[in-house]
Amino acid sequence: MSQLNRMPDYNQPLMTKGVMASGWARFFQGLWSGTPTANLSVVTLGSSPFTYAAPAGGTLIVNGGTVSQVKYSRDAANFYVTGQTQGMFPISQGDQLVISYSVPPTLVFAPR
Repeated sequence: MSQLNRMPDYNQPLMTKGVMASGWARFFQGLWSGTPTANLSVVTLGSSPFTYAAPAGGTLIVNGGTVSQVKYSRDAANFYVTGQTQGMFPISQGDQLVISYSVPPTLVFAPR
């Protein structure tokens, strides 16, 4: 089991008697060291073209299948062809990837 970086809940004070609480210290340390916020998740595809909207910042991995095109959008209005059909696509929360395929690929989302 891997350790995940989670923000302490609102009941945890940042400081107690002039010392940072251990939960907050671990959270900030995780930010600096790049500890992920959640585990990898396999994405279930719909029909082609399939639009994936990122629930958080991270990387969408597109592997296998027969993919003809991947388009990217930050505003859901303007889409840009990436020129790639496989690989790792870094995305921010709310970004969209439109994946066109004849044989479905495997999609895995890796949150930051």
